[in-house]
Amino acid sequence: MNRILEDVIRKNADTIERITGENTMGYVVADNTTNSVAETSFDNTGAQAIVKHLHGVLVSSCQSVVRDLDPTNKLCFLRVATRKFEYLVAPEEDFTITVLQ
Repeated sequence: MNRILEDVIRKNADTIERITGENTMGYVVADNTTNSVAETSFDNTGAQAIVKHLHGVLVSSCQSVVRDLDPTNKLCFLRVATRKFEYLVAPEEDFTITVLQ
């Protein structure tokens, strides 16, 4: 796993516990360089599906749209609401965090 990502996970352990303690179904932290799951509260199959679809397709498309609208701007946060769930996605330089509520 990426050393930067390990440091971020270790430094934010309290935040992760708080997030999982509230009305949250789970979270996924993915490494952007390898597009692999770094840490998750889901089973491996569910986490891989979130990384593949949300991080791979949706986030990259939204980042492109934001850049096309304003080249000096950058996507910081994405919120996707469905009938059953709400996905909160925060893409960073080295990793992407997704929380499912």
